[in-house]
Amino acid sequence: MAQSGKAPYFFALVLVLAVLGVYVPGLNNELLFDDIRLTEGSIFSGYGSLLDLKARMVSYGSFVWVDQIAGAGWWKQRIVNIALHLGVVAAMYAFFKALMASTRFPQDMEDQAHFAASQRAALQVGVALFALHPMAVYAVGYLIQRSILMATLFAVLACWAFVRGLQTKRMVWYAGALLAYLLAMLSKEHAVMTAALTIPIYIHIRRPSWKSIAVVLGAALLLMGVATAALLHFRGDLIGQLFDAQSVAFAQQLEALRPGITQQIFPLSILNQAGLFFAYGLLWIVPYVGWMSIDLRPAFPLGFASSWHLAGAVAYLALFAGAAWLLLRRTGALSLAAVLLLFPLLWFATEFITVWVQDPFVLYRSYLWAVALPGLLAIVLTGFKPKAIYALGAVLGLLFGALALERNLSLSDEVAAWTDAAEKIDVKAPANAVGRSRPFLNLGAYYLRKGMTDQAQWNLSTAAALGDLGELGRSARFNAGVVLQLKKKHAEALQAFAAAEAQGYTEPALYYHRGESQAALGQLAPALESFNTAVAKAEKDPQLRSTVPTVRIRLVETAMALQRYDEAISGFKVLLQTNPKDPRLLLGLGMARVGKGETKAAIEVFDQLIATNPGAPVYYGRAIAHHQAGQQAASLSDIDQAIKLDPRNPQYNQMRAVIAAPKK
Repeated sequence: MAQSGKAPYFFALVLVLAVLGVYVPGLNNELLFDDIRLTEGSIFSGYGSLLDLKARMVSYGSFVWVDQIAGAGWWKQRIVNIALHLGVVAAMYAFFKALMASTRFPQDMEDQAHFAASQRAALQVGVALFALHPMAVYAVGYLIQRSILMATLFAVLACWAFVRGLQTKRMVWYAGALLAYLLAMLSKEHAVMTAALTIPIYIHIRRPSWKSIAVVLGAALLLMGVATAALLHFRGDLIGQLFDAQSVAFAQQLEALRPGITQQIFPLSILNQAGLFFAYGLLWIVPYVGWMSIDLRPAFPLGFASSWHLAGAVAYLALFAGAAWLLLRRTGALSLAAVLLLFPLLWFATEFITVWVQDPFVLYRSYLWAVALPGLLAIVLTGFKPKAIYALGAVLGLLFGALALERNLSLSDEVAAWTDAAEKIDVKAPANAVGRSRPFLNLGAYYLRKGMTDQAQWNLSTAAALGDLGELGRSARFNAGVVLQLKKKHAEALQAFAAAEAQGYTEPALYYHRGESQAALGQLAPALESFNTAVAKAEKDPQLRSTVPTVRIRLVETAMALQRYDEAISGFKVLLQTNPKDPRLLLGLGMARVGKGETKAAIEVFDQLIATNPGAPVYYGRAIAHHQAGQQAASLSDIDQAIKLDPRNPQYNQMRAVIAAPKK
């Protein structure tokens, strides 16, 4: 497969430009969903140190290092993702080239004059189609998924270095393989099975004795044992468990459909993932974008008799056994094909170690497992004339590139991404397809923020109708309540808030909005209680403390309406601690003291305000205070000044008549 001339460099240049054509239009895409970790502080405050050993320290740390070196800008981070993707493609080419150098094809094929050129063209087209594949977009264009990009890059480099070590017998290559494996593990734990790939690679290249195979197997198991121990230390809570609250809620939904399923949910998850292995493979082989989105929700099996899932599990085991048999009993291209089939089968084994109910089918994870496909395609195409291979590659490359660009643009912002996902949700799917409400919930929340209440209501109603429990269910009901509140349907809004609370939604926002609807319906005492609850909860959350003044203002306004002046005075004093010269707060405090009958204290507040912010409401308030104190002349003077400043306010004239009326 010797290369000569400038052709390889020209091919590489064209491929780089094609990849840039796919991804550069998305450099200014918004952050999406899990990307929130990049803005909430957990990555930039918790990663970046090479001395602090933790899961994903390399991949997440890279965000910090890029920011420190190149400065802020998400487009800069996206360029790094593109560069990593190109690095994966280059590493794959080097790896497959090295593997093929140790692989014999049928003699009649090797005797063809164009064999070397055919093999080179086949491999180039294979990696090019991977580079332009629309499925790759979910790893490259979804910024936070840099972890799978880096894990794949280092995993492929580890395999390449191991092959070179076998070919050259130089220890430096084995050391490089070990280092790359370590970096892959520190990028994303899904690379743990990379060590197991050394066994089929070793068998294919060396065709060793069983004794030698046992030695390599023992070394690989030892290495994986160490890696697994480290993984258990950092992520032991994942093993065979429902690992988050939303997963537990989904399990409750499944339990309602088939009582007792929770006790079997781990083996059922394994059964489910075995079937989904082929769904991932189908999307890589037939990249129909109508089956792709950021959030896919297949049905979870309710038992072990599900025919589709059983067929998938049997097929997974059969493919594994068949590939192992082919590796051990055949040589040459068939042996290489067996090695490449074992790659995704072994890497995919990490899907079996936890319970995937929350994210059972996410496309970005398949980026690692798809590494073998270019090599398999190269085996199939080797032997055809180079021109035919390049022609096929050009046609498929244009198609894949166009589809990849469409996928990248579908991630341009949250409304595009979630609209795309919602369009691909089957709302009539069986109830065991849990989690289908998420796209509609996120769209509803988006439209709610934009004030587009009709669109928000439709999406949130759809989300609620899908019946998800947990955070998805209660958030859908809460947001639906806010929409109803905006539409002045306060009684219905209160019902929605009650439903959200019944499902466990206890955020301060619930009690604030409930208080607003209660106040609008004249339920002032319950509204005051709701506002008090909202304040108490928000004060306990550092991220929500900035909202406390807004809620407290509504609290004191409601207390004033209820004539509960002690609570109002207490609230105004707290608010004035941070804004001691706020005229609106001082006016409120003065009126509260008037209401309580603390005339002298009220006049002192109004005097302070008139000295700095004279206005009709202030003179009106002091007029009432003077009137309470029996100071008619001062009261009339103040009310006349208020009328002068705001002659159209009928309340002032009414109050003047009261003040001027002779005492009985």
